[in-house]
Amino acid sequence: MLPDAIDFLEEGDREGYVRILIAMAGVDGTLVREETAAIEAAMGRALIPPGKRDLLRQELKVNLKIDEIIKEMSGVAIRLALRDATIVGACDGEFQEEEIQFLTELAKRCDLNDDDVNRLFQWVDRGWSWLQDSREWLNLSKEIDENDVTGDNE
Repeated sequence: MLPDAIDFLEEGDREGYVRILIAMAGVDGTLVREETAAIEAAMGRALIPPGKRDLLRQELKVNLKIDEIIKEMSGVAIRLALRDATIVGACDGEFQEEEIQFLTELAKRCDLNDDDVNRLFQWVDRGWSWLQDSREWLNLSKEIDENDVTGDNE
């Protein structure tokens, strides 16, 4: 994993960061495997201890409010959460209206505008393309796509 600003956040900011991702995953009323995987990876990246992870996972069942989550977070942590919440929103292949509204509201709390949110969408799109390109030139696309469809990971 590449170094990131998350590595330098205080404990409370790291928990808030994960809570934003959890809120994003649940904002549309559905939780898909890819969103869960992204949250689990974020908890590992943020060095959330196992007991705290269990508590945070329980928040997947409730509707978290942005203002409640961010009230103790630094501006840097909120902007990092916005960035990575955009990735979580894209995990299922498309952004739902509720996810776009969530990201827009979170961006406002960071003094960012719609153009900034659109830049995040474009950044995520370039990231997906970048990953797909590597699958193609490494001849992984067919195998990965078949495993995704069949569930066969052998």
